[in-house]
Amino acid sequence: MMTLIKPTRIRSREVIQQIREESEHRCEYVDATTQERCNHPAEGEPHHIRTRGAGGEDRRENLIHLCGWHHRLFHDGNLDRNELIQIVAKREGVAPEEIADVLKLPYQPPPTEPAPQPKIEELLQAYIQIDEQEQETRFIKGQLLDAMLAAGAKQKFLSSQIGVSPAQIRELVHVYRTFPTPESRIPSLSWYHHRVASHSSEPAMLLVKANDEAMSTRDLRKVILEQEGANQLVKQDEDQEQKKAKQVLASAQKILDSGSEAAKWLRAELKQILEEEQI
Repeated sequence: MMTLIKPTRIRSREVIQQIREESEHRCEYVDATTQERCNHPAEGEPHHIRTRGAGGEDRRENLIHLCGWHHRLFHDGNLDRNELIQIVAKREGVAPEEIADVLKLPYQPPPTEPAPQPKIEELLQAYIQIDEQEQETRFIKGQLLDAMLAAGAKQKFLSSQIGVSPAQIRELVHVYRTFPTPESRIPSLSWYHHRVASHSSEPAMLLVKANDEAMSTRDLRKVILEQEGANQLVKQDEDQEQKKAKQVLASAQKILDSGSEAAKWLRAELKQILEEEQI
């Protein structure tokens, strides 16, 4: 029985990076009618005209950097592949038929009608959807971090693994613990509203107030300071003093551990202070 050998595909991070840099990380799509380049930011890898699943390779003839909009148009069937071949051919200084031949794809000159452009309403709706997903993600992150802390993970370890500071971890967990269920949150308010409210003595009530009165996070902070100002400011001062004390203690411990003359002097001074405190 004859064994079929699967052909090796060309994979090249170097070529992909070349296309990114040459395009200046911007969309290479050129309108066939106006001949104007899109130039919107293009994220991620360049688009493969012949997909990897169909045997497409990481070679210049097969790569074109597209923005999210034009990438989506292509995959939705609203952007002609022949048009992309034509753009790449012009970039590479060859005939479109040569590009198609390299890619082993049929080629026909694309229609001259311009590709549909996104409407502001569509873009706005897409932005809102992404923003809502991002807000929900923060609560999910807080939930996961809370579970890991409960399982014994240390904040410093988590910080090193996920690339956020321990303070950010504490904040995500704190907001999640304050509003642990979807029912306890107000979807029309941002995660930042929940964050501000979580540091008040009555977070649920203030969140409702913020929603009813269409408050910004700045307005909400102002209300909290007016209602709880004195206590909040005192607590902030105490926290700041404690932070300074910890820094001083760490510096003192470092000197004491050195065993130097300065360490001996410091030890004696601290002993005298403690003795005086006991009198």
